[in-house]
Amino acid sequence: MHKHTHYLEGYALASPLRHWDPSFKAAFSMTVLILCLWFDSIPVSIWIILSMAVIAAIWGRVKPAEYLQLLGIPLFFLVFGGIALWFVTGETETVLHVTLRSLGAVSAFYFLVLSTPVSGIVAVLNRCHIPGLITGLMYLLYRYIFILLRVWQDMHMAARSRLGYVDYKTSLHTFGAVGGNLLAASMKRADQCYTAMESRCFAGEIRFLEEHKKCSLWQWAFGVVYLAGVAAVRRLWG
Repeated sequence: MHKHTHYLEGYALASPLRHWDPSFKAAFSMTVLILCLWFDSIPVSIWIILSMAVIAAIWGRVKPAEYLQLLGIPLFFLVFGGIALWFVTGETETVLHVTLRSLGAVSAFYFLVLSTPVSGIVAVLNRCHIPGLITGLMYLLYRYIFILLRVWQDMHMAARSRLGYVDYKTSLHTFGAVGGNLLAASMKRADQCYTAMESRCFAGEIRFLEEHKKCSLWQWAFGVVYLAGVAAVRRLWG
Protein backbone atom coordinates (compact mmCIF):
# COMPACT_ATOMS: atom_id res chain seq x y z
CA MET A 1 0.00 0.00 0.00
CA HIS A 2 1.36 3.38 -0.99
CA LYS A 3 1.75 5.88 1.80
CA HIS A 4 -0.60 8.36 0.19
CA THR A 5 -3.43 5.84 -0.08
CA HIS A 6 -4.70 6.49 3.44
CA TYR A 7 -2.44 9.41 4.38
CA LEU A 8 -1.84 9.32 8.15
CA GLU A 9 -2.66 5.62 8.41
CA GLY A 10 -0.19 4.88 5.63
CA TYR A 11 2.60 6.74 7.41
CA ALA A 12 1.80 4.91 10.66
CA LEU A 13 1.92 1.50 9.00
CA ALA A 14 5.24 2.30 7.33
CA SER A 15 6.85 3.81 10.45
CA PRO A 16 9.46 1.80 12.37
CA LEU A 17 7.97 3.37 15.52
CA ARG A 18 4.81 1.29 15.05
CA HIS A 19 6.62 -1.47 16.95
CA TRP A 20 6.70 0.69 20.10
CA ASP A 21 4.11 0.17 22.80
CA PRO A 22 1.06 2.27 21.74
CA SER A 23 0.16 3.01 25.37
CA PHE A 24 3.60 4.53 25.93
CA LYS A 25 3.36 6.60 22.74
CA ALA A 26 -0.09 7.86 23.69
CA ALA A 27 1.01 8.79 27.23
CA PHE A 28 4.20 10.43 25.95
CA SER A 29 2.39 12.39 23.26
CA MET A 30 -0.31 13.64 25.63
CA THR A 31 2.31 14.60 28.25
CA VAL A 32 4.28 16.66 25.74
CA LEU A 33 1.06 18.26 24.51
CA ILE A 34 0.01 19.23 28.04
CA LEU A 35 3.47 20.62 28.86
CA CYS A 36 3.43 22.68 25.67
CA LEU A 37 0.12 24.27 26.64
CA TRP A 38 0.95 24.59 30.34
CA PHE A 39 4.37 26.23 29.99
CA ASP A 40 3.08 28.79 27.48
CA SER A 41 6.64 29.43 26.35
CA ILE A 42 7.80 30.35 22.85
CA PRO A 43 11.20 28.54 23.23
CA VAL A 44 9.45 25.40 24.50
CA SER A 45 6.97 25.47 21.62
CA ILE A 46 9.76 25.91 19.07
CA TRP A 47 11.76 23.09 20.70
CA ILE A 48 8.79 20.72 20.51
CA ILE A 49 8.02 21.64 16.90
CA LEU A 50 11.61 21.13 15.74
CA SER A 51 12.34 18.02 17.83
CA MET A 52 9.15 16.28 16.73
CA ALA A 53 10.03 17.03 13.11
CA VAL A 54 13.48 15.50 13.62
CA ILE A 55 12.01 12.41 15.31
CA ALA A 56 9.50 11.97 12.47
CA ALA A 57 12.25 12.31 9.85
CA ILE A 58 14.93 10.14 11.48
CA TRP A 59 12.99 7.50 13.43
CA GLY A 60 9.64 7.66 11.67
CA ARG A 61 11.23 7.85 8.19
CA VAL A 62 8.84 10.57 7.05
CA LYS A 63 10.38 12.72 4.34
CA PRO A 64 10.87 16.31 5.55
CA ALA A 65 8.93 17.71 2.60
CA GLU A 66 6.00 15.40 3.35
CA TYR A 67 6.08 16.26 7.05
CA LEU A 68 6.02 19.97 6.23
CA GLN A 69 3.09 19.34 3.92
CA LEU A 70 1.21 17.56 6.72
CA LEU A 71 2.08 20.33 9.16
CA GLY A 72 0.98 22.91 6.64
CA ILE A 73 -2.65 21.79 6.89
CA PRO A 74 -3.18 22.91 10.52
CA LEU A 75 -0.75 25.80 10.00
CA PHE A 76 -3.04 27.20 7.32
CA PHE A 77 -5.93 27.46 9.79
CA LEU A 78 -3.67 28.71 12.59
CA VAL A 79 -2.37 31.55 10.46
CA PHE A 80 -5.88 32.76 9.64
CA GLY A 81 -6.88 32.35 13.28
CA GLY A 82 -3.82 34.35 14.30
CA ILE A 83 -4.72 37.14 11.88
CA ALA A 84 -8.24 37.28 13.33
CA LEU A 85 -6.81 37.33 16.87
CA TRP A 86 -4.44 40.15 15.94
CA PHE A 87 -7.33 42.27 14.68
CA VAL A 88 -9.14 41.66 17.99
CA THR A 89 -6.23 42.19 20.41
CA GLY A 90 -3.66 44.08 18.34
CA GLU A 91 -0.90 42.25 20.24
CA THR A 92 1.65 40.52 18.02
CA GLU A 93 3.30 38.69 20.93
CA THR A 94 -0.02 37.15 22.01
CA VAL A 95 -0.69 35.96 18.47
CA LEU A 96 2.80 34.44 18.28
CA HIS A 97 2.33 32.67 21.63
CA VAL A 98 -1.02 31.18 20.65
CA THR A 99 0.11 30.12 17.17
CA LEU A 100 3.31 28.44 18.35
CA ARG A 101 1.59 26.73 21.30
CA SER A 102 -1.05 25.34 18.97
CA LEU A 103 1.53 24.20 16.42
CA GLY A 104 3.60 22.59 19.19
CA ALA A 105 0.53 20.71 20.43
CA VAL A 106 -0.20 19.54 16.88
CA SER A 107 3.41 18.37 16.51
CA ALA A 108 3.14 16.35 19.73
CA PHE A 109 -0.08 14.78 18.48
CA TYR A 110 1.53 13.99 15.11
CA PHE A 111 4.10 11.88 16.95
CA LEU A 112 1.26 9.56 17.92
CA VAL A 113 -0.77 9.46 14.71
CA LEU A 114 2.26 9.14 12.39
CA SER A 115 3.63 6.18 14.33
CA THR A 116 0.52 4.33 15.55
CA PRO A 117 -2.11 2.68 13.33
CA VAL A 118 -5.70 3.45 14.21
CA SER A 119 -6.12 -0.08 15.59
CA GLY A 120 -3.44 0.68 18.18
CA ILE A 121 -5.11 3.96 19.15
CA VAL A 122 -8.44 2.18 19.55
CA ALA A 123 -6.75 -0.45 21.72
CA VAL A 124 -5.37 2.29 23.99
CA LEU A 125 -8.82 3.87 24.28
CA ASN A 126 -10.31 0.50 25.17
CA ARG A 127 -7.74 0.09 27.95
CA CYS A 128 -8.86 3.48 29.24
CA HIS A 129 -12.41 2.02 29.43
CA ILE A 130 -13.80 4.27 26.70
CA PRO A 131 -17.20 2.82 25.64
CA GLY A 132 -17.03 0.59 22.58
CA LEU A 133 -19.78 2.62 20.91
CA ILE A 134 -17.58 5.73 20.94
CA THR A 135 -14.45 3.98 19.66
CA GLY A 136 -16.49 2.19 16.98
CA LEU A 137 -18.03 5.43 15.75
CA MET A 138 -14.61 7.07 15.83
CA TYR A 139 -13.12 4.36 13.64
CA LEU A 140 -16.03 4.38 11.18
CA LEU A 141 -15.90 8.17 10.83
CA TYR A 142 -12.14 7.96 10.33
CA ARG A 143 -12.57 5.25 7.71
CA TYR A 144 -15.38 7.00 5.82
CA ILE A 145 -13.42 10.25 5.62
CA PHE A 146 -10.74 8.40 3.66
CA ILE A 147 -13.37 6.66 1.55
CA LEU A 148 -14.70 10.09 0.59
CA LEU A 149 -11.16 11.31 -0.12
CA ARG A 150 -10.35 8.25 -2.25
CA VAL A 151 -13.55 8.68 -4.29
CA TRP A 152 -12.66 12.32 -4.92
CA GLN A 153 -9.14 11.35 -5.99
CA ASP A 154 -10.48 8.78 -8.47
CA MET A 155 -12.98 11.24 -9.93
CA HIS A 156 -10.40 14.01 -10.10
CA MET A 157 -7.90 11.75 -11.89
CA ALA A 158 -10.58 10.60 -14.34
CA ALA A 159 -11.52 14.22 -15.09
CA ARG A 160 -7.87 15.20 -15.63
CA SER A 161 -7.32 12.29 -18.02
CA ARG A 162 -10.24 13.66 -20.10
CA LEU A 163 -8.79 17.21 -20.11
CA GLY A 164 -11.39 18.38 -17.65
CA TYR A 165 -9.03 21.02 -16.27
CA VAL A 166 -7.55 22.24 -19.54
CA ASP A 167 -8.67 25.86 -18.98
CA TYR A 168 -10.42 27.99 -16.38
CA LYS A 169 -13.94 27.68 -17.81
CA THR A 170 -13.67 23.91 -18.23
CA SER A 171 -12.20 23.59 -14.72
CA LEU A 172 -15.23 25.35 -13.22
CA HIS A 173 -17.61 23.04 -15.08
CA THR A 174 -15.62 19.97 -14.06
CA PHE A 175 -15.44 21.09 -10.43
CA GLY A 176 -19.22 21.42 -10.31
CA ALA A 177 -19.73 18.01 -11.95
CA VAL A 178 -17.30 16.29 -9.59
CA GLY A 179 -18.90 17.96 -6.57
CA GLY A 180 -22.37 16.93 -7.71
CA ASN A 181 -21.43 13.29 -8.17
CA LEU A 182 -19.16 13.02 -5.15
CA LEU A 183 -21.88 12.47 -2.54
CA ALA A 184 -23.66 9.76 -4.53
CA ALA A 185 -20.42 7.95 -5.38
CA SER A 186 -19.09 8.11 -1.81
CA MET A 187 -22.42 6.87 -0.38
CA LYS A 188 -22.29 3.92 -2.77
CA ARG A 189 -18.71 3.13 -1.74
CA ALA A 190 -19.61 3.44 1.96
CA ASP A 191 -22.56 1.09 1.47
CA GLN A 192 -20.24 -1.45 -0.15
CA CYS A 193 -17.88 -1.13 2.81
CA TYR A 194 -20.72 -1.71 5.29
CA THR A 195 -21.97 -4.71 3.30
CA ALA A 196 -18.46 -6.18 3.46
CA MET A 197 -18.46 -5.66 7.25
CA GLU A 198 -21.83 -7.41 7.60
CA SER A 199 -20.59 -10.34 5.51
CA ARG A 200 -17.85 -10.73 8.15
CA CYS A 201 -20.44 -11.03 10.94
CA PHE A 202 -20.37 -7.38 12.06
CA ALA A 203 -22.80 -7.03 14.97
CA GLY A 204 -22.24 -3.46 16.09
CA GLU A 205 -18.84 -3.94 17.72
CA ILE A 206 -15.55 -3.49 15.93
CA ARG A 207 -12.74 -5.68 17.18
CA PHE A 208 -9.08 -5.53 16.26
CA LEU A 209 -6.41 -8.16 16.61
CA GLU A 210 -4.20 -6.66 19.31
CA GLU A 211 -0.49 -7.28 19.40
CA HIS A 212 0.77 -6.83 22.96
CA LYS A 213 4.01 -4.89 22.90
CA LYS A 214 6.21 -4.36 25.92
CA CYS A 215 7.61 -0.94 26.72
CA SER A 216 11.37 -1.37 26.69
CA LEU A 217 13.89 0.34 28.93
CA TRP A 218 15.11 2.28 25.90
CA GLN A 219 11.64 3.75 25.35
CA TRP A 220 11.36 4.84 28.98
CA ALA A 221 14.83 6.40 28.79
CA PHE A 222 13.86 8.31 25.65
CA GLY A 223 10.70 9.62 27.31
CA VAL A 224 12.48 10.75 30.46
CA VAL A 225 15.34 12.43 28.56
CA TYR A 226 12.97 14.21 26.19
CA LEU A 227 10.73 15.54 28.97
CA ALA A 228 13.82 16.62 30.92
CA GLY A 229 14.94 18.49 27.79
CA VAL A 230 11.60 20.29 27.60
CA ALA A 231 11.89 21.28 31.28
CA ALA A 232 15.49 22.46 30.72
CA VAL A 233 14.44 24.65 27.77
CA ARG A 234 11.71 26.16 29.95
CA ARG A 235 14.14 26.85 32.78
CA LEU A 236 16.96 28.28 30.64
CA TRP A 237 15.04 30.38 28.13
CA GLY A 238 11.69 30.91 29.83
